Order: sequence, then C-alpha cells, then structure tokens
Amino acid sequence: MAVTALERLRARLGKPETWGWARPTLWEASEAHLGLALPSDYKAFLDLYGPGAVDGYLWLDRPMDGTAEEAERLWPKRGPKEADPELLPWPFHPEEGGLIEWGSDEQGNSYFFLALEPGPDDWRIIVQGESGGWFETAGTFTEFILRCFEWIDRPPFISHRWPGKKPRYHPLKPAE
Repeated sequence: MAVTALERLRARLGKPETWGWARPTLWEASEAHLGLALPSDYKAFLDLYGPGAVDGYLWLDRPMDGTAEEAERLWPKRGPKEADPELLPWPFHPEEGGLIEWGSDEQGNSYFFLALEPGPDDWRIIVQGESGGWFETAGTFTEFILRCFEWIDRPPFISHRWPGKKPRYHPLKPAE
C-alpha cells in the first residue's frame, strides 16, 4: 500500500499534540461561505493538527466555531492589492479562478490555492513574497510542504532556516 503525502508529513512532524479536531460541519460552513470545496488533504491536515504553525514558521488557521463571522475572518472577500496586472497575475476569490489564502509565514509571505481547476485537489499552490514576487507550483498542500522540507520546488524567498533539522507542528494555544 502506498504511503500518502499526509502520512509522510505526519512522520516528519510527529504525533499531533491535540486530537479530535475533525468536525466536517465546520468545514461545510467555510465552504458554503466560499461557494466551493477546499482541498481534501488541506482539511485532513488541519483536522489532524489544528490551527498553528509548521515548525513555528508557516502559520495555518482553520474553522473552530462555524460562524459566518469566522468564515469571513478566515476567507475574506477582498479585492486586488495592486491594479497593475504585472504585480498581480491572478484575481482573488470570489472572482473565477481566484486566489484563496490558506497561510502566511513569519516573513510576511502569503500562501494561496489557485482555484482554476474544477476539483480542489488539483489546484496549484501560489506564494506571494513579502516584497511582491510570486511563486507557482503544482501538487497538493501536503506535497508542497514536503517539497519545502526536502528543498525541492520551493519558493526562493522563504527562509533558508525553515524547516529546522527536526520540524514539529506548534499548535495554537487557546486563550485562557
């Protein structure tokens, strides 16, 4: 039996500190807000690990209460940052084929799905560098993270210190 990219990523990151985050109704609320489904391995990863940071660098969030306010916070309807098409090669969702943000890192880079393909598991990964450069690659969310770990097909502008020698997932600690 073939090992999935999610299983390989879990082997690299270790056992999640928190279990039981999987609640499909929370994803359903976000997907209703977006008007489309999100990639299955992205949801599976966040269902396994919860909101937090990959090796303390790449920050990810996920629905926790399923409210409309939360969906708008996670998936805001926004317009282009720049009007120049040379600086903004893709539209933002909800425009057809628009970018859907799924993460950010400590350097100010933004990570997106490019929702061009009909099936979300076929969407490309786009990274916008803090200084405005763009990086595009094929493959799933978990395949992208693994390629970054293996220094294969990764954005040239992300930190050369990421990931560390023994990467871990750092869950977001709930406010007390």
